[in-house]
Amino acid sequence: MVDQEYDNEPADAQSEVDEAMLEMSEFVYEMSDIDGYLTSEEAEFALKMEGAELDIPVQLDIRVAEDGTVKIGGSPPLYYVETTVMPVFHQMKIHIQRDKPED
Repeated sequence: MVDQEYDNEPADAQSEVDEAMLEMSEFVYEMSDIDGYLTSEEAEFALKMEGAELDIPVQLDIRVAEDGTVKIGGSPPLYYVETTVMPVFHQMKIHIQRDKPED
């Protein structure tokens, strides 16, 4: 049998999400921060992206305080090695579409 340590610290004392993760709003922002341009000075061309779709596994950190406030952190999977208790991976799909100006 493998001994496991559990975090018995009260939820209120855990004011932030796991330090290896970003708060969910920041995680989504970072994953979708795509400038949309591909340039090449040698070939003298530039391409503008019209849209992008990301479908990625994410690992979540969910903390609930005694007052009911919930903080959610997210990151790409942190563990690639099989462990005794594998983390649960969730799927996140982000669709980014460029707004076309109306004529």
